[in-house]
Amino acid sequence: MSIIGLKKANCKNCYKCVKVCPVKSIKVENEQAQIVDRTCILCGTCLEQCPQDAKTVNSDAARVREMLRAGEKVILSVAPSYIACYSMKEPERFAGAMKALGFFGVSETSEGAAYVTAEYHKLLREGTSGNLVTTCCPSFNRLVEIYYPDLVGQLTPVVSPMIAHARLLKSAHPGVKVVFAGPCIAKMDEAGDPRHNNEVDAVLTFEDLDRWMMEERVSFDRVAPERFLNSSSKILRMYPVEEGILASLKNKGDTGDWQMLSVSGSGACIDLCKALQAGLLNHCFIEVNMCRDGCINGPASGRETTSRFRGRLQVERYAREDGEAYPALLDEVPLRKRFFDHSVKEDLPDEATIRAILAKIGKNGPEDELNCGSCGYPTCRDKAIAVYQNRAELTMCVPYMKERAESFSNCLLSGTPNMTIMVDEELRIVEFNAAAERVFGISRHEALEKYLYELMDSSDFEEVLSSRQSMGDKKVEFREYGMVTAQNIVYVEREKIAMGIFKDITQEEKELENKYRLRAETVEMAQKVIDKQMIAAQQIASLLGETTAETKVSLTKLKNMMVAGEDQK
Repeated sequence: MSIIGLKKANCKNCYKCVKVCPVKSIKVENEQAQIVDRTCILCGTCLEQCPQDAKTVNSDAARVREMLRAGEKVILSVAPSYIACYSMKEPERFAGAMKALGFFGVSETSEGAAYVTAEYHKLLREGTSGNLVTTCCPSFNRLVEIYYPDLVGQLTPVVSPMIAHARLLKSAHPGVKVVFAGPCIAKMDEAGDPRHNNEVDAVLTFEDLDRWMMEERVSFDRVAPERFLNSSSKILRMYPVEEGILASLKNKGDTGDWQMLSVSGSGACIDLCKALQAGLLNHCFIEVNMCRDGCINGPASGRETTSRFRGRLQVERYAREDGEAYPALLDEVPLRKRFFDHSVKEDLPDEATIRAILAKIGKNGPEDELNCGSCGYPTCRDKAIAVYQNRAELTMCVPYMKERAESFSNCLLSGTPNMTIMVDEELRIVEFNAAAERVFGISRHEALEKYLYELMDSSDFEEVLSSRQSMGDKKVEFREYGMVTAQNIVYVEREKIAMGIFKDITQEEKELENKYRLRAETVEMAQKVIDKQMIAAQQIASLLGETTAETKVSLTKLKNMMVAGEDQK
């Protein structure tokens, strides 16, 4: 099951997760960014950095609640970073809150850290050659096993404090279920690793606990303090901060001539792996944390990252309050662990294929490769390789899509015979097409430096911008240019601009004028005929004894019928 999920409706073409993912373990398909589980190192950076809240974490909370409802005896192993992530009057109130949720007991994972540190110290005293890199961070362990498998021999062959603590708890309390809680999502993968025989039955993040406490209306202020199951953890509570492991190791005793180094943050961890591959370090004991400044800055800590400074001080104070002495180790617990090459072999395109992919987005040579990083990849070539491996789409190239859109827009504007003018709320011209250039006799470049009222009557545009309502078909005459147009002004809400489209109807107006003139001439000719007929009619009427008035009425009706008939045509 995937640990990091996706809200598809929220994922909208920003590629932020691709940019921040240290190993580019993200596949963009149908404009949706999805995690590639087999190569993801579960550092949680995409969770923290996604601006659209499109990434989700699958939770074991429902399974844990079901354990409690079924009457299981469940112990919560809590990471020592809890003291930096929660505000409470005294640490025992955390245990009280967890018992209020139904847990049998609460124990600090730092108890397991005491055994892990002792094992590290033993390895140092044995004088192992080369380097020793800590293995408490499952995200870093995945980084090495998947991306730098040649370094697995430099990983200390020791389980993490979470696994060591679970073994201790199950040994001391037969039949219990152990649930780990902390700020790390990679612990979910570690708990499910078959190398650990399922010692940890479920993993909750601090964010899971926050939601659960809110739903159950449990707060630290209203619960009674409760004792933790384990004895004092002392200096081991320093584990969640940078150099915390080193501090506990030095407290354990003489570390010989080993050089001590602490590295935190995904970028620094990757740099460390490259330095180790290059053989630049020797006889170093190296503490590693994929999260910057240590576990207190975990992706599911449930607090703002800016509070990590205060959190570090809280952890250090908490460790000092209990004394800096190393706790006694009363039990035996298996601690050894093997690491393996879990690398994924990806097909790589040849140079001709890379160049063909780049050519599809207008990059016909190295000079066209901007390497702007807008797609999330550091170089255009890296992006082309990702396209070949079906992890990226051609349309992720923002400069290419911008040029393409502008090209389509320019073709549309330049190709249309209608004059198109766009203005902003200040009536400054922001677009001026080729048809407008021909009518006004100025270039687009010149027009973009002008206001609309410098070229024409802008009252209609002002009305549209003021009312934010488009204006329909209206006849507008440009006398100085000998042109009559059908004007339509569209208000574009998103851009806050008015777009005027002017269709040249000069020829149509001339044809209408010619028809009107022809009709007028026809009516005039009809009047002359009537006048002549009137004279003849009068003469005939006098001979026939008919009155002139009756004849005039009849002929006038005839004329009107002729005119009306012409109008209907």
